[in-house]
Amino acid sequence: MGRPRTISDVDALALARACIVEHGPGVSLSVLSRAIGLSPPSLLKRFESKEQLVFQALLPTEPPQWVHTLAEPPGPEPVEQLAGVLLELCEGFEAVGPALAALRMSPVAVGRVFPPTKPGPAVAARRLMAQWLRAAGVKERVDTLADALVGAAEARGFLTWVGPQMVDDTASMSWARELAALALSAEESSQ
Repeated sequence: MGRPRTISDVDALALARACIVEHGPGVSLSVLSRAIGLSPPSLLKRFESKEQLVFQALLPTEPPQWVHTLAEPPGPEPVEQLAGVLLELCEGFEAVGPALAALRMSPVAVGRVFPPTKPGPAVAARRLMAQWLRAAGVKERVDTLADALVGAAEARGFLTWVGPQMVDDTASMSWARELAALALSAEESSQ
């Protein structure tokens, strides 16, 4: 009988992800080993290769909150609902930005992580946003509007990740409300 595991795979992958984000995907197995608290042979036995460890560590572990929020139909306050989604998207892209950057620099093919059947967060967000906008009654240029809204949230989330001083966090809610109102009023003015 082998020794019991001292750290779960979930915890090992979380520690590996933090280490990869900090040091980049070229981080050595010995640095990963120290960060996780397992010997290099133990890591290789558990994850098969350093590439496989990097791949698994950078995979999203669960759907972000905006996926659940966009699945809800538009309610009586669609501007407030859309503003909330925009803020969730900002937070989501801020959180996933380091992992996506590390993934892009790693030897793991991005298509392996996000195959056509499981698109990356930006593609998924655009699709869900377009569906939500249609349900909210937007009829024209829905895909372009969804792209613009998600792109704005991506940019804000990215800038927050790069340097929080680049985004006025105190204005986030007003930014989200104004953008949501602009997006939903564009439909009314085109009729």
